[in-house]
Amino acid sequence: MNTQVLNVGEEKNTIVVMDDFLGGAEAEDLVAFASKSSFAPWPIAAERKGYPGVRAAAPEHHARMMMDRLDDVIRERFAVPESHELKIHQETLNLITVPEEELGPLQRAPHFDTSAPGLYAVLLYLCDESHGGTGFYQHKSTGYETISPQRVEHYLDRCYVEFNKFRRPKKYCLDSDDLFTRVGFVPAKFNRLVIYRGNTLHSANILSDKSISFSPVDGRLTANLFVSYEAPQVNP
Repeated sequence: MNTQVLNVGEEKNTIVVMDDFLGGAEAEDLVAFASKSSFAPWPIAAERKGYPGVRAAAPEHHARMMMDRLDDVIRERFAVPESHELKIHQETLNLITVPEEELGPLQRAPHFDTSAPGLYAVLLYLCDESHGGTGFYQHKSTGYETISPQRVEHYLDRCYVEFNKFRRPKKYCLDSDDLFTRVGFVPAKFNRLVIYRGNTLHSANILSDKSISFSPVDGRLTANLFVSYEAPQVNP
């Protein structure tokens, strides 16, 4: 695997990029599995919030296979203490399907997955570079590029004011705008894996309507995994 470690933005947030992650025909097999899967909207899709598309369950044991290969990488690159325990929270196959004119206000802005510092997003592209990539952002008025528990209330308060004052255009995030500066970008590439902290401001970057599709073969198919590392419980 060809591995790059990026340090993006003023906060120098770590982004790990690994090309040709799955060996042999594994990546093609995952696309074939997705083609036979039943996709459904995310729970808060009706509120026009959250991931703007549909999801399906990943193959059985997929997450464990991924983390058998990635546990040491994450611990090393993100300085995770050896004593912290790995926990797997979510594993899904995802397709972006919501047209731009139907996006809710929060779906048009960069987001963070959690303010918890120990959660990591693992994204495997099962589509090519024509589907854009992932952008990483700085919020202009606060300067925040990550949203910690200490920052989250201030950040959300600022966004509430700004999103009501400046109506964001009905389109997916891409370049910098009045409220956010794009400080990093990882292009999509088939069988490319990207790891970043879940509290990093980020967004899917969509280049064209080609990426808005229910087809696992032609659309913007990704395999997504969330994991955390938690300190061992100390008995009183």
